[in-house]
Amino acid sequence: MFEKQNSIVRRLFKSGVLLFAGLVLELGISFVAKVLIAQLLGRTSYGVATIGITTLSFVSTILLFGMNTGVGRYLPRFDDEADRKGVMASGLQVVTGLSVGCAILLFVFAEPFATYALRAPEAVGVVRIAALGIPFAALMKFTIGIVQGLQRSLPKVLIRNIGQPIVRFSLVLVVLYFGLGAVGIVGAYSVTFAAAGLAGLYYVVTRTNLRSSVTANMRRRELVSFSAPLMLTAAMVMVLSYFDIFMLSYFRTSGEVGSYNVVYPLAELLTATLSAFSFIAMPVLSQLHSDERTDEMDRTYKLVTKWIFMATLPPALILVFFPTASIRLTFGVEYVDGSLALVVLALGFFTHSVAGPNVNTLTAIGRTRVVMWDNLLAGATNVVLNFALIPEYGILGAAVATAVSYTGLNVLYSAQVYRATSIHPITAALVKPATVGILSMAGIYYVVNRFLDMTAPVLVGMGMAFVSIYGVAILALGGIEEEEIMLVLSFEDRFGVNLGPFKRVARLFVDE
Repeated sequence: MFEKQNSIVRRLFKSGVLLFAGLVLELGISFVAKVLIAQLLGRTSYGVATIGITTLSFVSTILLFGMNTGVGRYLPRFDDEADRKGVMASGLQVVTGLSVGCAILLFVFAEPFATYALRAPEAVGVVRIAALGIPFAALMKFTIGIVQGLQRSLPKVLIRNIGQPIVRFSLVLVVLYFGLGAVGIVGAYSVTFAAAGLAGLYYVVTRTNLRSSVTANMRRRELVSFSAPLMLTAAMVMVLSYFDIFMLSYFRTSGEVGSYNVVYPLAELLTATLSAFSFIAMPVLSQLHSDERTDEMDRTYKLVTKWIFMATLPPALILVFFPTASIRLTFGVEYVDGSLALVVLALGFFTHSVAGPNVNTLTAIGRTRVVMWDNLLAGATNVVLNFALIPEYGILGAAVATAVSYTGLNVLYSAQVYRATSIHPITAALVKPATVGILSMAGIYYVVNRFLDMTAPVLVGMGMAFVSIYGVAILALGGIEEEEIMLVLSFEDRFGVNLGPFKRVARLFVDE
């Protein structure tokens, strides 16, 4: 069993690190682009552009109808080529039909949608441009779902994490150089999705049996039945992610939309590790569940959660303890009014990340209807809180609504994972280093506030000091376990390098 578990850990870590590296590159490029857009357009125009980009992301995800997750779950369960071809072809037909039809409707009715639903008549142009990109965005996300089902990481990294952000960044620079404003920015996003969607389709057509002469066992009914709850789930996830943008547009101003779209991306960076490891964890957990290997599911869940937690804690503490400096040193002083909202969002997204791949586990074991009801409850909570808080409290109210909804949702997810499988993420290897990490950041915060001015060099130095302390705590308090030692040995064997000093240090803290 240990050999099997070690093989799973190596596969998860290898794919997870690759995906995380890709996500870091993607988020880094996207973050720089957002900083440039926010600083050069100003709050109001940035807010208008945000409305268009949010519409593009929101609608394209809803129109996936959960098919990307459906194919991600079903493909690992079929060995027959006719079944695998049928899963891919069925999903592609549904996604293409829905996205094209709805994109046409949005383009035609862009004016009443922007004027009456969003109370932002200045956003009519960006909504129309967003409509043009919706089918391509849905196509890109669906083909990435196929890649997930095939348990391949590199195509996703190349298309979504490297190619897409580089093309988008290049187009954003062109738009900003020629002063094309919010419409040009949304156009850059739409063109980028078109390129990524076509690249994803090319990969699927050329690297799978989609074009083969095998007669496909079409599985539209089965796939729709499984994915329909996921469509509602995706809708509620989009409500959690983007409904506050629409509500800020309706109740407040485009300027506040711009400020919120500064603090939200900063806090959302905390989900990068979760996104990376969840992508590969879901099909792995699905396969383990199919083989009734519950103990390996439990160990895999705990390890993935620990990796996510250890990578997420340092940036989360920086955002919580130093929100004003984080905003000022990135987006500029024009946006520091969102500091308190950033703290609230950072806490919410940190909770979301460190709960681990709970929703992926529920999906892997087929509890999609449970996920649907959880998300409906969380989405309804978010809507109610947005209506109650945004009119009076603006972006702070939006942040509270998002953080409360995400926290409640993850409590539900984790409780239901435990009820169904007895799996939970808590281990001593996670709790002890976390306690030291929080206390050490509190001490650093005191020193910096008492004796130093917060500048970029001070922020970097503070981060390095914290990572050093935190790294020692991980080693000294049991954060390194046997599986990580096996990863070191595997790396050494594969690449023919001598990691003896590192192994000796690690073994000081791991029982033989």
